[in-house]
Amino acid sequence: MALSKERANTIKSLSETNYDILILGGGATGAGTALDASLRGYKVALLDKADISSGTSSRSTKLIHGGVRYLAQFHFKLIHEALTERKRLLKNAPHLVKPLPFLMPTYKWYEKPYFSIGLTMYDLLAGTSTVPGHERVSKQIALDLFPSVKKEKLKGGIKYYDAQFNDSRLNIATVRGAKEAGATILTRSKVIGFIKEGGRIVGVEALDLTTKKPFNVRAKVVANTTGVWIDEIRKLDDKNATSVLSPSQGIHLVFSKEKIPCKTAMIIPKTADGRVVFIIPWEGKVLMGTTDTPVQSIDDEPLPLGNEVDFLLKTGNDYLDAKLTKDDIESVFSGLRPLISLEGNKNTKAISREEAILVSDSGLVTMSGGKWSTYRKMGEDLTNRLIEESNLPDRSECMTYNYAFPGALGYTKDLFRKLQSVYGFTDSTALRLADTFGGEAETILGKKPKEIKKGTGYFEEEVIHFVKKEFALSVCDVLARRFRTLFQDLDLASSLAEPVSKILAKELGWTETQKKASLKEFTTLVKSLKDSIK
Repeated sequence: MALSKERANTIKSLSETNYDILILGGGATGAGTALDASLRGYKVALLDKADISSGTSSRSTKLIHGGVRYLAQFHFKLIHEALTERKRLLKNAPHLVKPLPFLMPTYKWYEKPYFSIGLTMYDLLAGTSTVPGHERVSKQIALDLFPSVKKEKLKGGIKYYDAQFNDSRLNIATVRGAKEAGATILTRSKVIGFIKEGGRIVGVEALDLTTKKPFNVRAKVVANTTGVWIDEIRKLDDKNATSVLSPSQGIHLVFSKEKIPCKTAMIIPKTADGRVVFIIPWEGKVLMGTTDTPVQSIDDEPLPLGNEVDFLLKTGNDYLDAKLTKDDIESVFSGLRPLISLEGNKNTKAISREEAILVSDSGLVTMSGGKWSTYRKMGEDLTNRLIEESNLPDRSECMTYNYAFPGALGYTKDLFRKLQSVYGFTDSTALRLADTFGGEAETILGKKPKEIKKGTGYFEEEVIHFVKKEFALSVCDVLARRFRTLFQDLDLASSLAEPVSKILAKELGWTETQKKASLKEFTTLVKSLKDSIK
């Protein structure tokens, strides 16, 4: 890929500036920290070896929630914190984070009062909430909420609320916010070593993966927020560092709403492997997940393992009247949880999702664990620790409590109706655009948006925006994490790949060889995903 003028200027700035804070990894934790530290006025740089949100952070269950399953583990502090953060995100990013009703079906006489006790505690931990509390519902109401739920022996259920979100879109909006607050951002840049003076880290040696040229970045403190790659970075600092990661894999299957009719989400509170499975309407599709499979190897593009697909199909079929087969799967995605196990506990279902901060003898500050729901608070905690570890001047208080994300201003619940009126879009297209861009939608689309492929409801102007404002550099970047089509419908994503590559080639100045390479990367990934569910 030709080195663009903007990228060359970014690398020049990285090489010549002495930063206060350098963050490695642009997933949820790194992004949240970059935004927090930048808003406080610190000089911040963020490097990611791939795309923003290309790892675990784009492969979640799409929930901002307190964690109903943590009630049984008595993790009340974690639940309260997550529910507090849920309230903030519903306010600060209303286009990306929305209330979501759930049905918890009950099949035995005692389940409704039993689960109601737990959800009463859940409501209390939420405090003054922006979503309604739980309620017990009859069999008829349960069937109305989730028509495809298994009817045999159904007694009714409990309806409660959490929130859902578009994970990679929130991730990208967070990094974009950090950049607009002054942070220097560079993707496709891999750390290959640390610069040390007197045994203390004062920067990193990095490699620009687009040109294979090295460059250095100096900073008063370096944060390792690389998710499932934290141990790799820790051992780059100290080859004798003890591994602390206990990674596990979770997969999600994607179906059409015609196959699983539903008005709400559904939670299956106890499965054969001892964890919760969610069935959730999302972006016009229905997700089912997740599994919890301990893994030994860390892959950039993890695929379903062993019987994970069969396990989810069986679990779904146990609770649904619609009988699902592999032929019904429209997409699949897998994510690796960066769980920290300081006591050597490899039972990943039992490891808490609470985050941990580790500091090496040379001053490398590592954070991992946690979950999307608490990522803002994790960014605040890590920024505070980075200030402490590097003796940076304490310039101001955290400013992310009421931060309005890009697109939040101008977003209203009836924005999609306005887009229909202005552009003549279908309901689904107008809703997708409103929920993707919020109040920026009309500015991004312009007066006469050009459809990438007729009848799909995706537009050239969106791709141009992704390149100019959202760090997109490949077909995968666009179709997996800016659009979510790779995670929603493999066939639709494949049909958009060629026209998207043409737009990217024009915007990024690609040669024909570069265009073909980006297309091949995408088509190879699609084939691997399709093969994994055969």
